[in-house]
Amino acid sequence: MTTEIRGGCACGAVRYTCSERPLVQLICHCRDCQRASGSAFAACLIFPTDRLQFHGKALKPHEVQAHSGRTMQRLFCADCGSPVAIARPETPLVQFVHAASLDDPAIFAPICEVWVSRAQAWHPHLAQTLKFDEGPAPELIREPIAAYFAARTQ
Repeated sequence: MTTEIRGGCACGAVRYTCSERPLVQLICHCRDCQRASGSAFAACLIFPTDRLQFHGKALKPHEVQAHSGRTMQRLFCADCGSPVAIARPETPLVQFVHAASLDDPAIFAPICEVWVSRAQAWHPHLAQTLKFDEGPAPELIREPIAAYFAARTQ
């Protein structure tokens, strides 16, 4: 187990802790993430759902269908409106957390940028990340998550 990761919304009504390191870290440039973040992209970390504990007020959900066709349940603070997390019904074992909600956002280290075909021309990409016009390659996202859960059951 790594050091506990902490974060929350802007007003402090919602807090979370996670007892695991992020399984994957990425930047998404899809229009849905742009709108939800109010910026050029969403910076997200993926954690095991059962290791992520929310405290304080309940998050308010807003469900959308992303361009990929996947259902995204965007989770916001009901008081200040800060985006905190994303849940996907088809992947209940993991949950996304917005990097901006971390107490220490400096720990964010994305490995890839996805949906760069939707990226805004005025925003530069990070030199060290892998880029994908649409969704990421399975070996970058699904395989590390599958390996993590396989190791936990052994």
